[in-house]
Amino acid sequence: MAFIIREYVVNIEHVPDCPKTKGCSKACVRVTDGWEADYRLRVPGSDLPLRKRERIPHEWSATKSSRNDWAEQREVYYLRQTLDELKKKSNIKVSELVEKFLAQRAAEGMSTERKDRQRMQSYVIPIIGGLRVVDVRPRHAHDVVMALRRQPSARGGTLAPRTIRAAYFTLRQIFEYAVLQELIPTNPIRLGRGVLPKKTDKDPGWRKDAVFTGDEAEMLISDHRIAIHRRVGYAIEFLTGLRPGQVSALCWSDYEPKMQPLGRISSSRSYDSERAIVKSTKTNVDHLVPVHPVLARILAEWKLTGWKARHGRAPEPGDLIVPTINLTHRDSRKALEDFYEDLERLGLRRRRHYDSRRTFVSLAMSAGAPKDLVLQITHPRPADVLDLYFTPTWEALCGAVKLLPIQLRGGANVVVPLMK
Repeated sequence: MAFIIREYVVNIEHVPDCPKTKGCSKACVRVTDGWEADYRLRVPGSDLPLRKRERIPHEWSATKSSRNDWAEQREVYYLRQTLDELKKKSNIKVSELVEKFLAQRAAEGMSTERKDRQRMQSYVIPIIGGLRVVDVRPRHAHDVVMALRRQPSARGGTLAPRTIRAAYFTLRQIFEYAVLQELIPTNPIRLGRGVLPKKTDKDPGWRKDAVFTGDEAEMLISDHRIAIHRRVGYAIEFLTGLRPGQVSALCWSDYEPKMQPLGRISSSRSYDSERAIVKSTKTNVDHLVPVHPVLARILAEWKLTGWKARHGRAPEPGDLIVPTINLTHRDSRKALEDFYEDLERLGLRRRRHYDSRRTFVSLAMSAGAPKDLVLQITHPRPADVLDLYFTPTWEALCGAVKLLPIQLRGGANVVVPLMK
């Protein structure tokens, strides 16, 4: 037997001099109501402890013998129930574990759930999805990574190192979830030194060209062959360094034009096109960005005439700065298609939409803006302990943004004819 039977105490009436914390005085009166059984068990064939406490029904409480009989029956029941649960857990396959993990991620509203699912279905489940979770060993993690290093890519060659690393670390996270769910005692997803590829680009030469020149940025914000609302969006992206999702979520209330010496855009939200929701930014911090004089001019004219001409009324504080024609958030995929279309229209080579952010950093620092000030604008989350003690003045941030060498071309402005 691995249980103790004792009276179930519902209250203790302490005497005045009872120390309480050091054990009650014998004079204290214990008010009881029946009996309880306290179980401290060990599951057979396992190191798992099993702790239960349960009140004994009154009909079984009359004698010591009846109380013991009831407690012994419950002990057998608890052990059998636990063994059945362990057996059920031991039969869970990796593919089932992946689904359980992804279901939790979706319930938590994690934006990476869709990408995690694609990685697992494409790269992991075909290799080890049929294995039981309890049978997975470190050699299986090695087999997965080595298979991915040889796997052809739809874009030519083999899979990129970052793709392989993302699949591996997602798999490791899934098995860490299995440990927390007590399906396995330790995480078997581990590798020896040198097995996982280093975090490098598949094409080492692409990154040097993933940036726009100042002339190209000026064309995108000035050329009248590009729709006016797109030009305004490009101006915000190139002159603030905000991510496309952040630009899609900006409202007029986020813009403070009367700040000195430059106006200020406050970005604490981002639009997630995949889930069609507005969420916090990637780093969960508020981006406070000085508004470049060129952008201030563009926003002033857009608010005064352009926005009203496109939407038939003057904008209100809660309206998006660059919405769709239906006053909704811009979808990132549609915005990317428009971006490629505009690059082709201007005769410019194709680049990522996200490269506007890289262009902001590159042009500002090339013009002499201090690195720490530029990073404070684009990546305001502290990177180390010293950053917690560093808060640049607003004037210093404005000085860094003023150095950005981007202008409107040929007297271009954003005024468009009012809709009839």
